[in-house]
Parts: sequence; structure tokens; C-alpha cells
Amino acid sequence: MGQPVEMNTVLKLSTDQGLPEDPVVGETYTFQKSGPRIYPIGVPVELIDDNWQTLGKAVIDEFTINLEETRGRYRLVKRFTADEAQAFNKVWRSEWV
Repeated sequence: MGQPVEMNTVLKLSTDQGLPEDPVVGETYTFQKSGPRIYPIGVPVELIDDNWQTLGKAVIDEFTINLEETRGRYRLVKRFTADEAQAFNKVWRSEWV
């Protein structure tokens, strides 16, 4: 018997899940996602909104898992320029969307 767990290498959030309207570099935010998930801790990952628009890089500082949800804290460490975001968006759209 096993438990399904999602392994995520990006942090894709909606405003309901913890994405601020205007994220600020250096600020710490909380997030929650449904189901058990595992994230890399202490390394930059892409921060993506619920429309698959890349916003920047975030570092997940901690997360906790239970059967129903995953909660954690992350810091925005880089906010992408419009050109950087467009380049990352092309990659995500070609591979995942």
C-alpha cells in the first residue's frame, strides 16, 4: 500500500493559494496547495501564476504535508522583467500547457 505524493519543481499558485497581487522581492509569503506535495527547499524555483505566467524565482523555506494539503513559506528572490518572463513563458507553454 502506498500514498500518492506529487513532486513539484515549480511553485504554481493562485491568489487563493498564496500568490500576492504584486509580489515584492525579499518578502516572505505563505502558500497552501491541495494534496500532499514535495518541493525543493532552499533552491530557487520558478514562481508561476494560475494562468502559467512566470513571475520570477522563489525559494521555498519550509513546507508541511498531510493527506489533504501542503502548506509552506516562500521568499521571492527575483522578479522577472517582461522580457525574462516572456522567455520563461515560452518554455512552460511549449513543455506543459
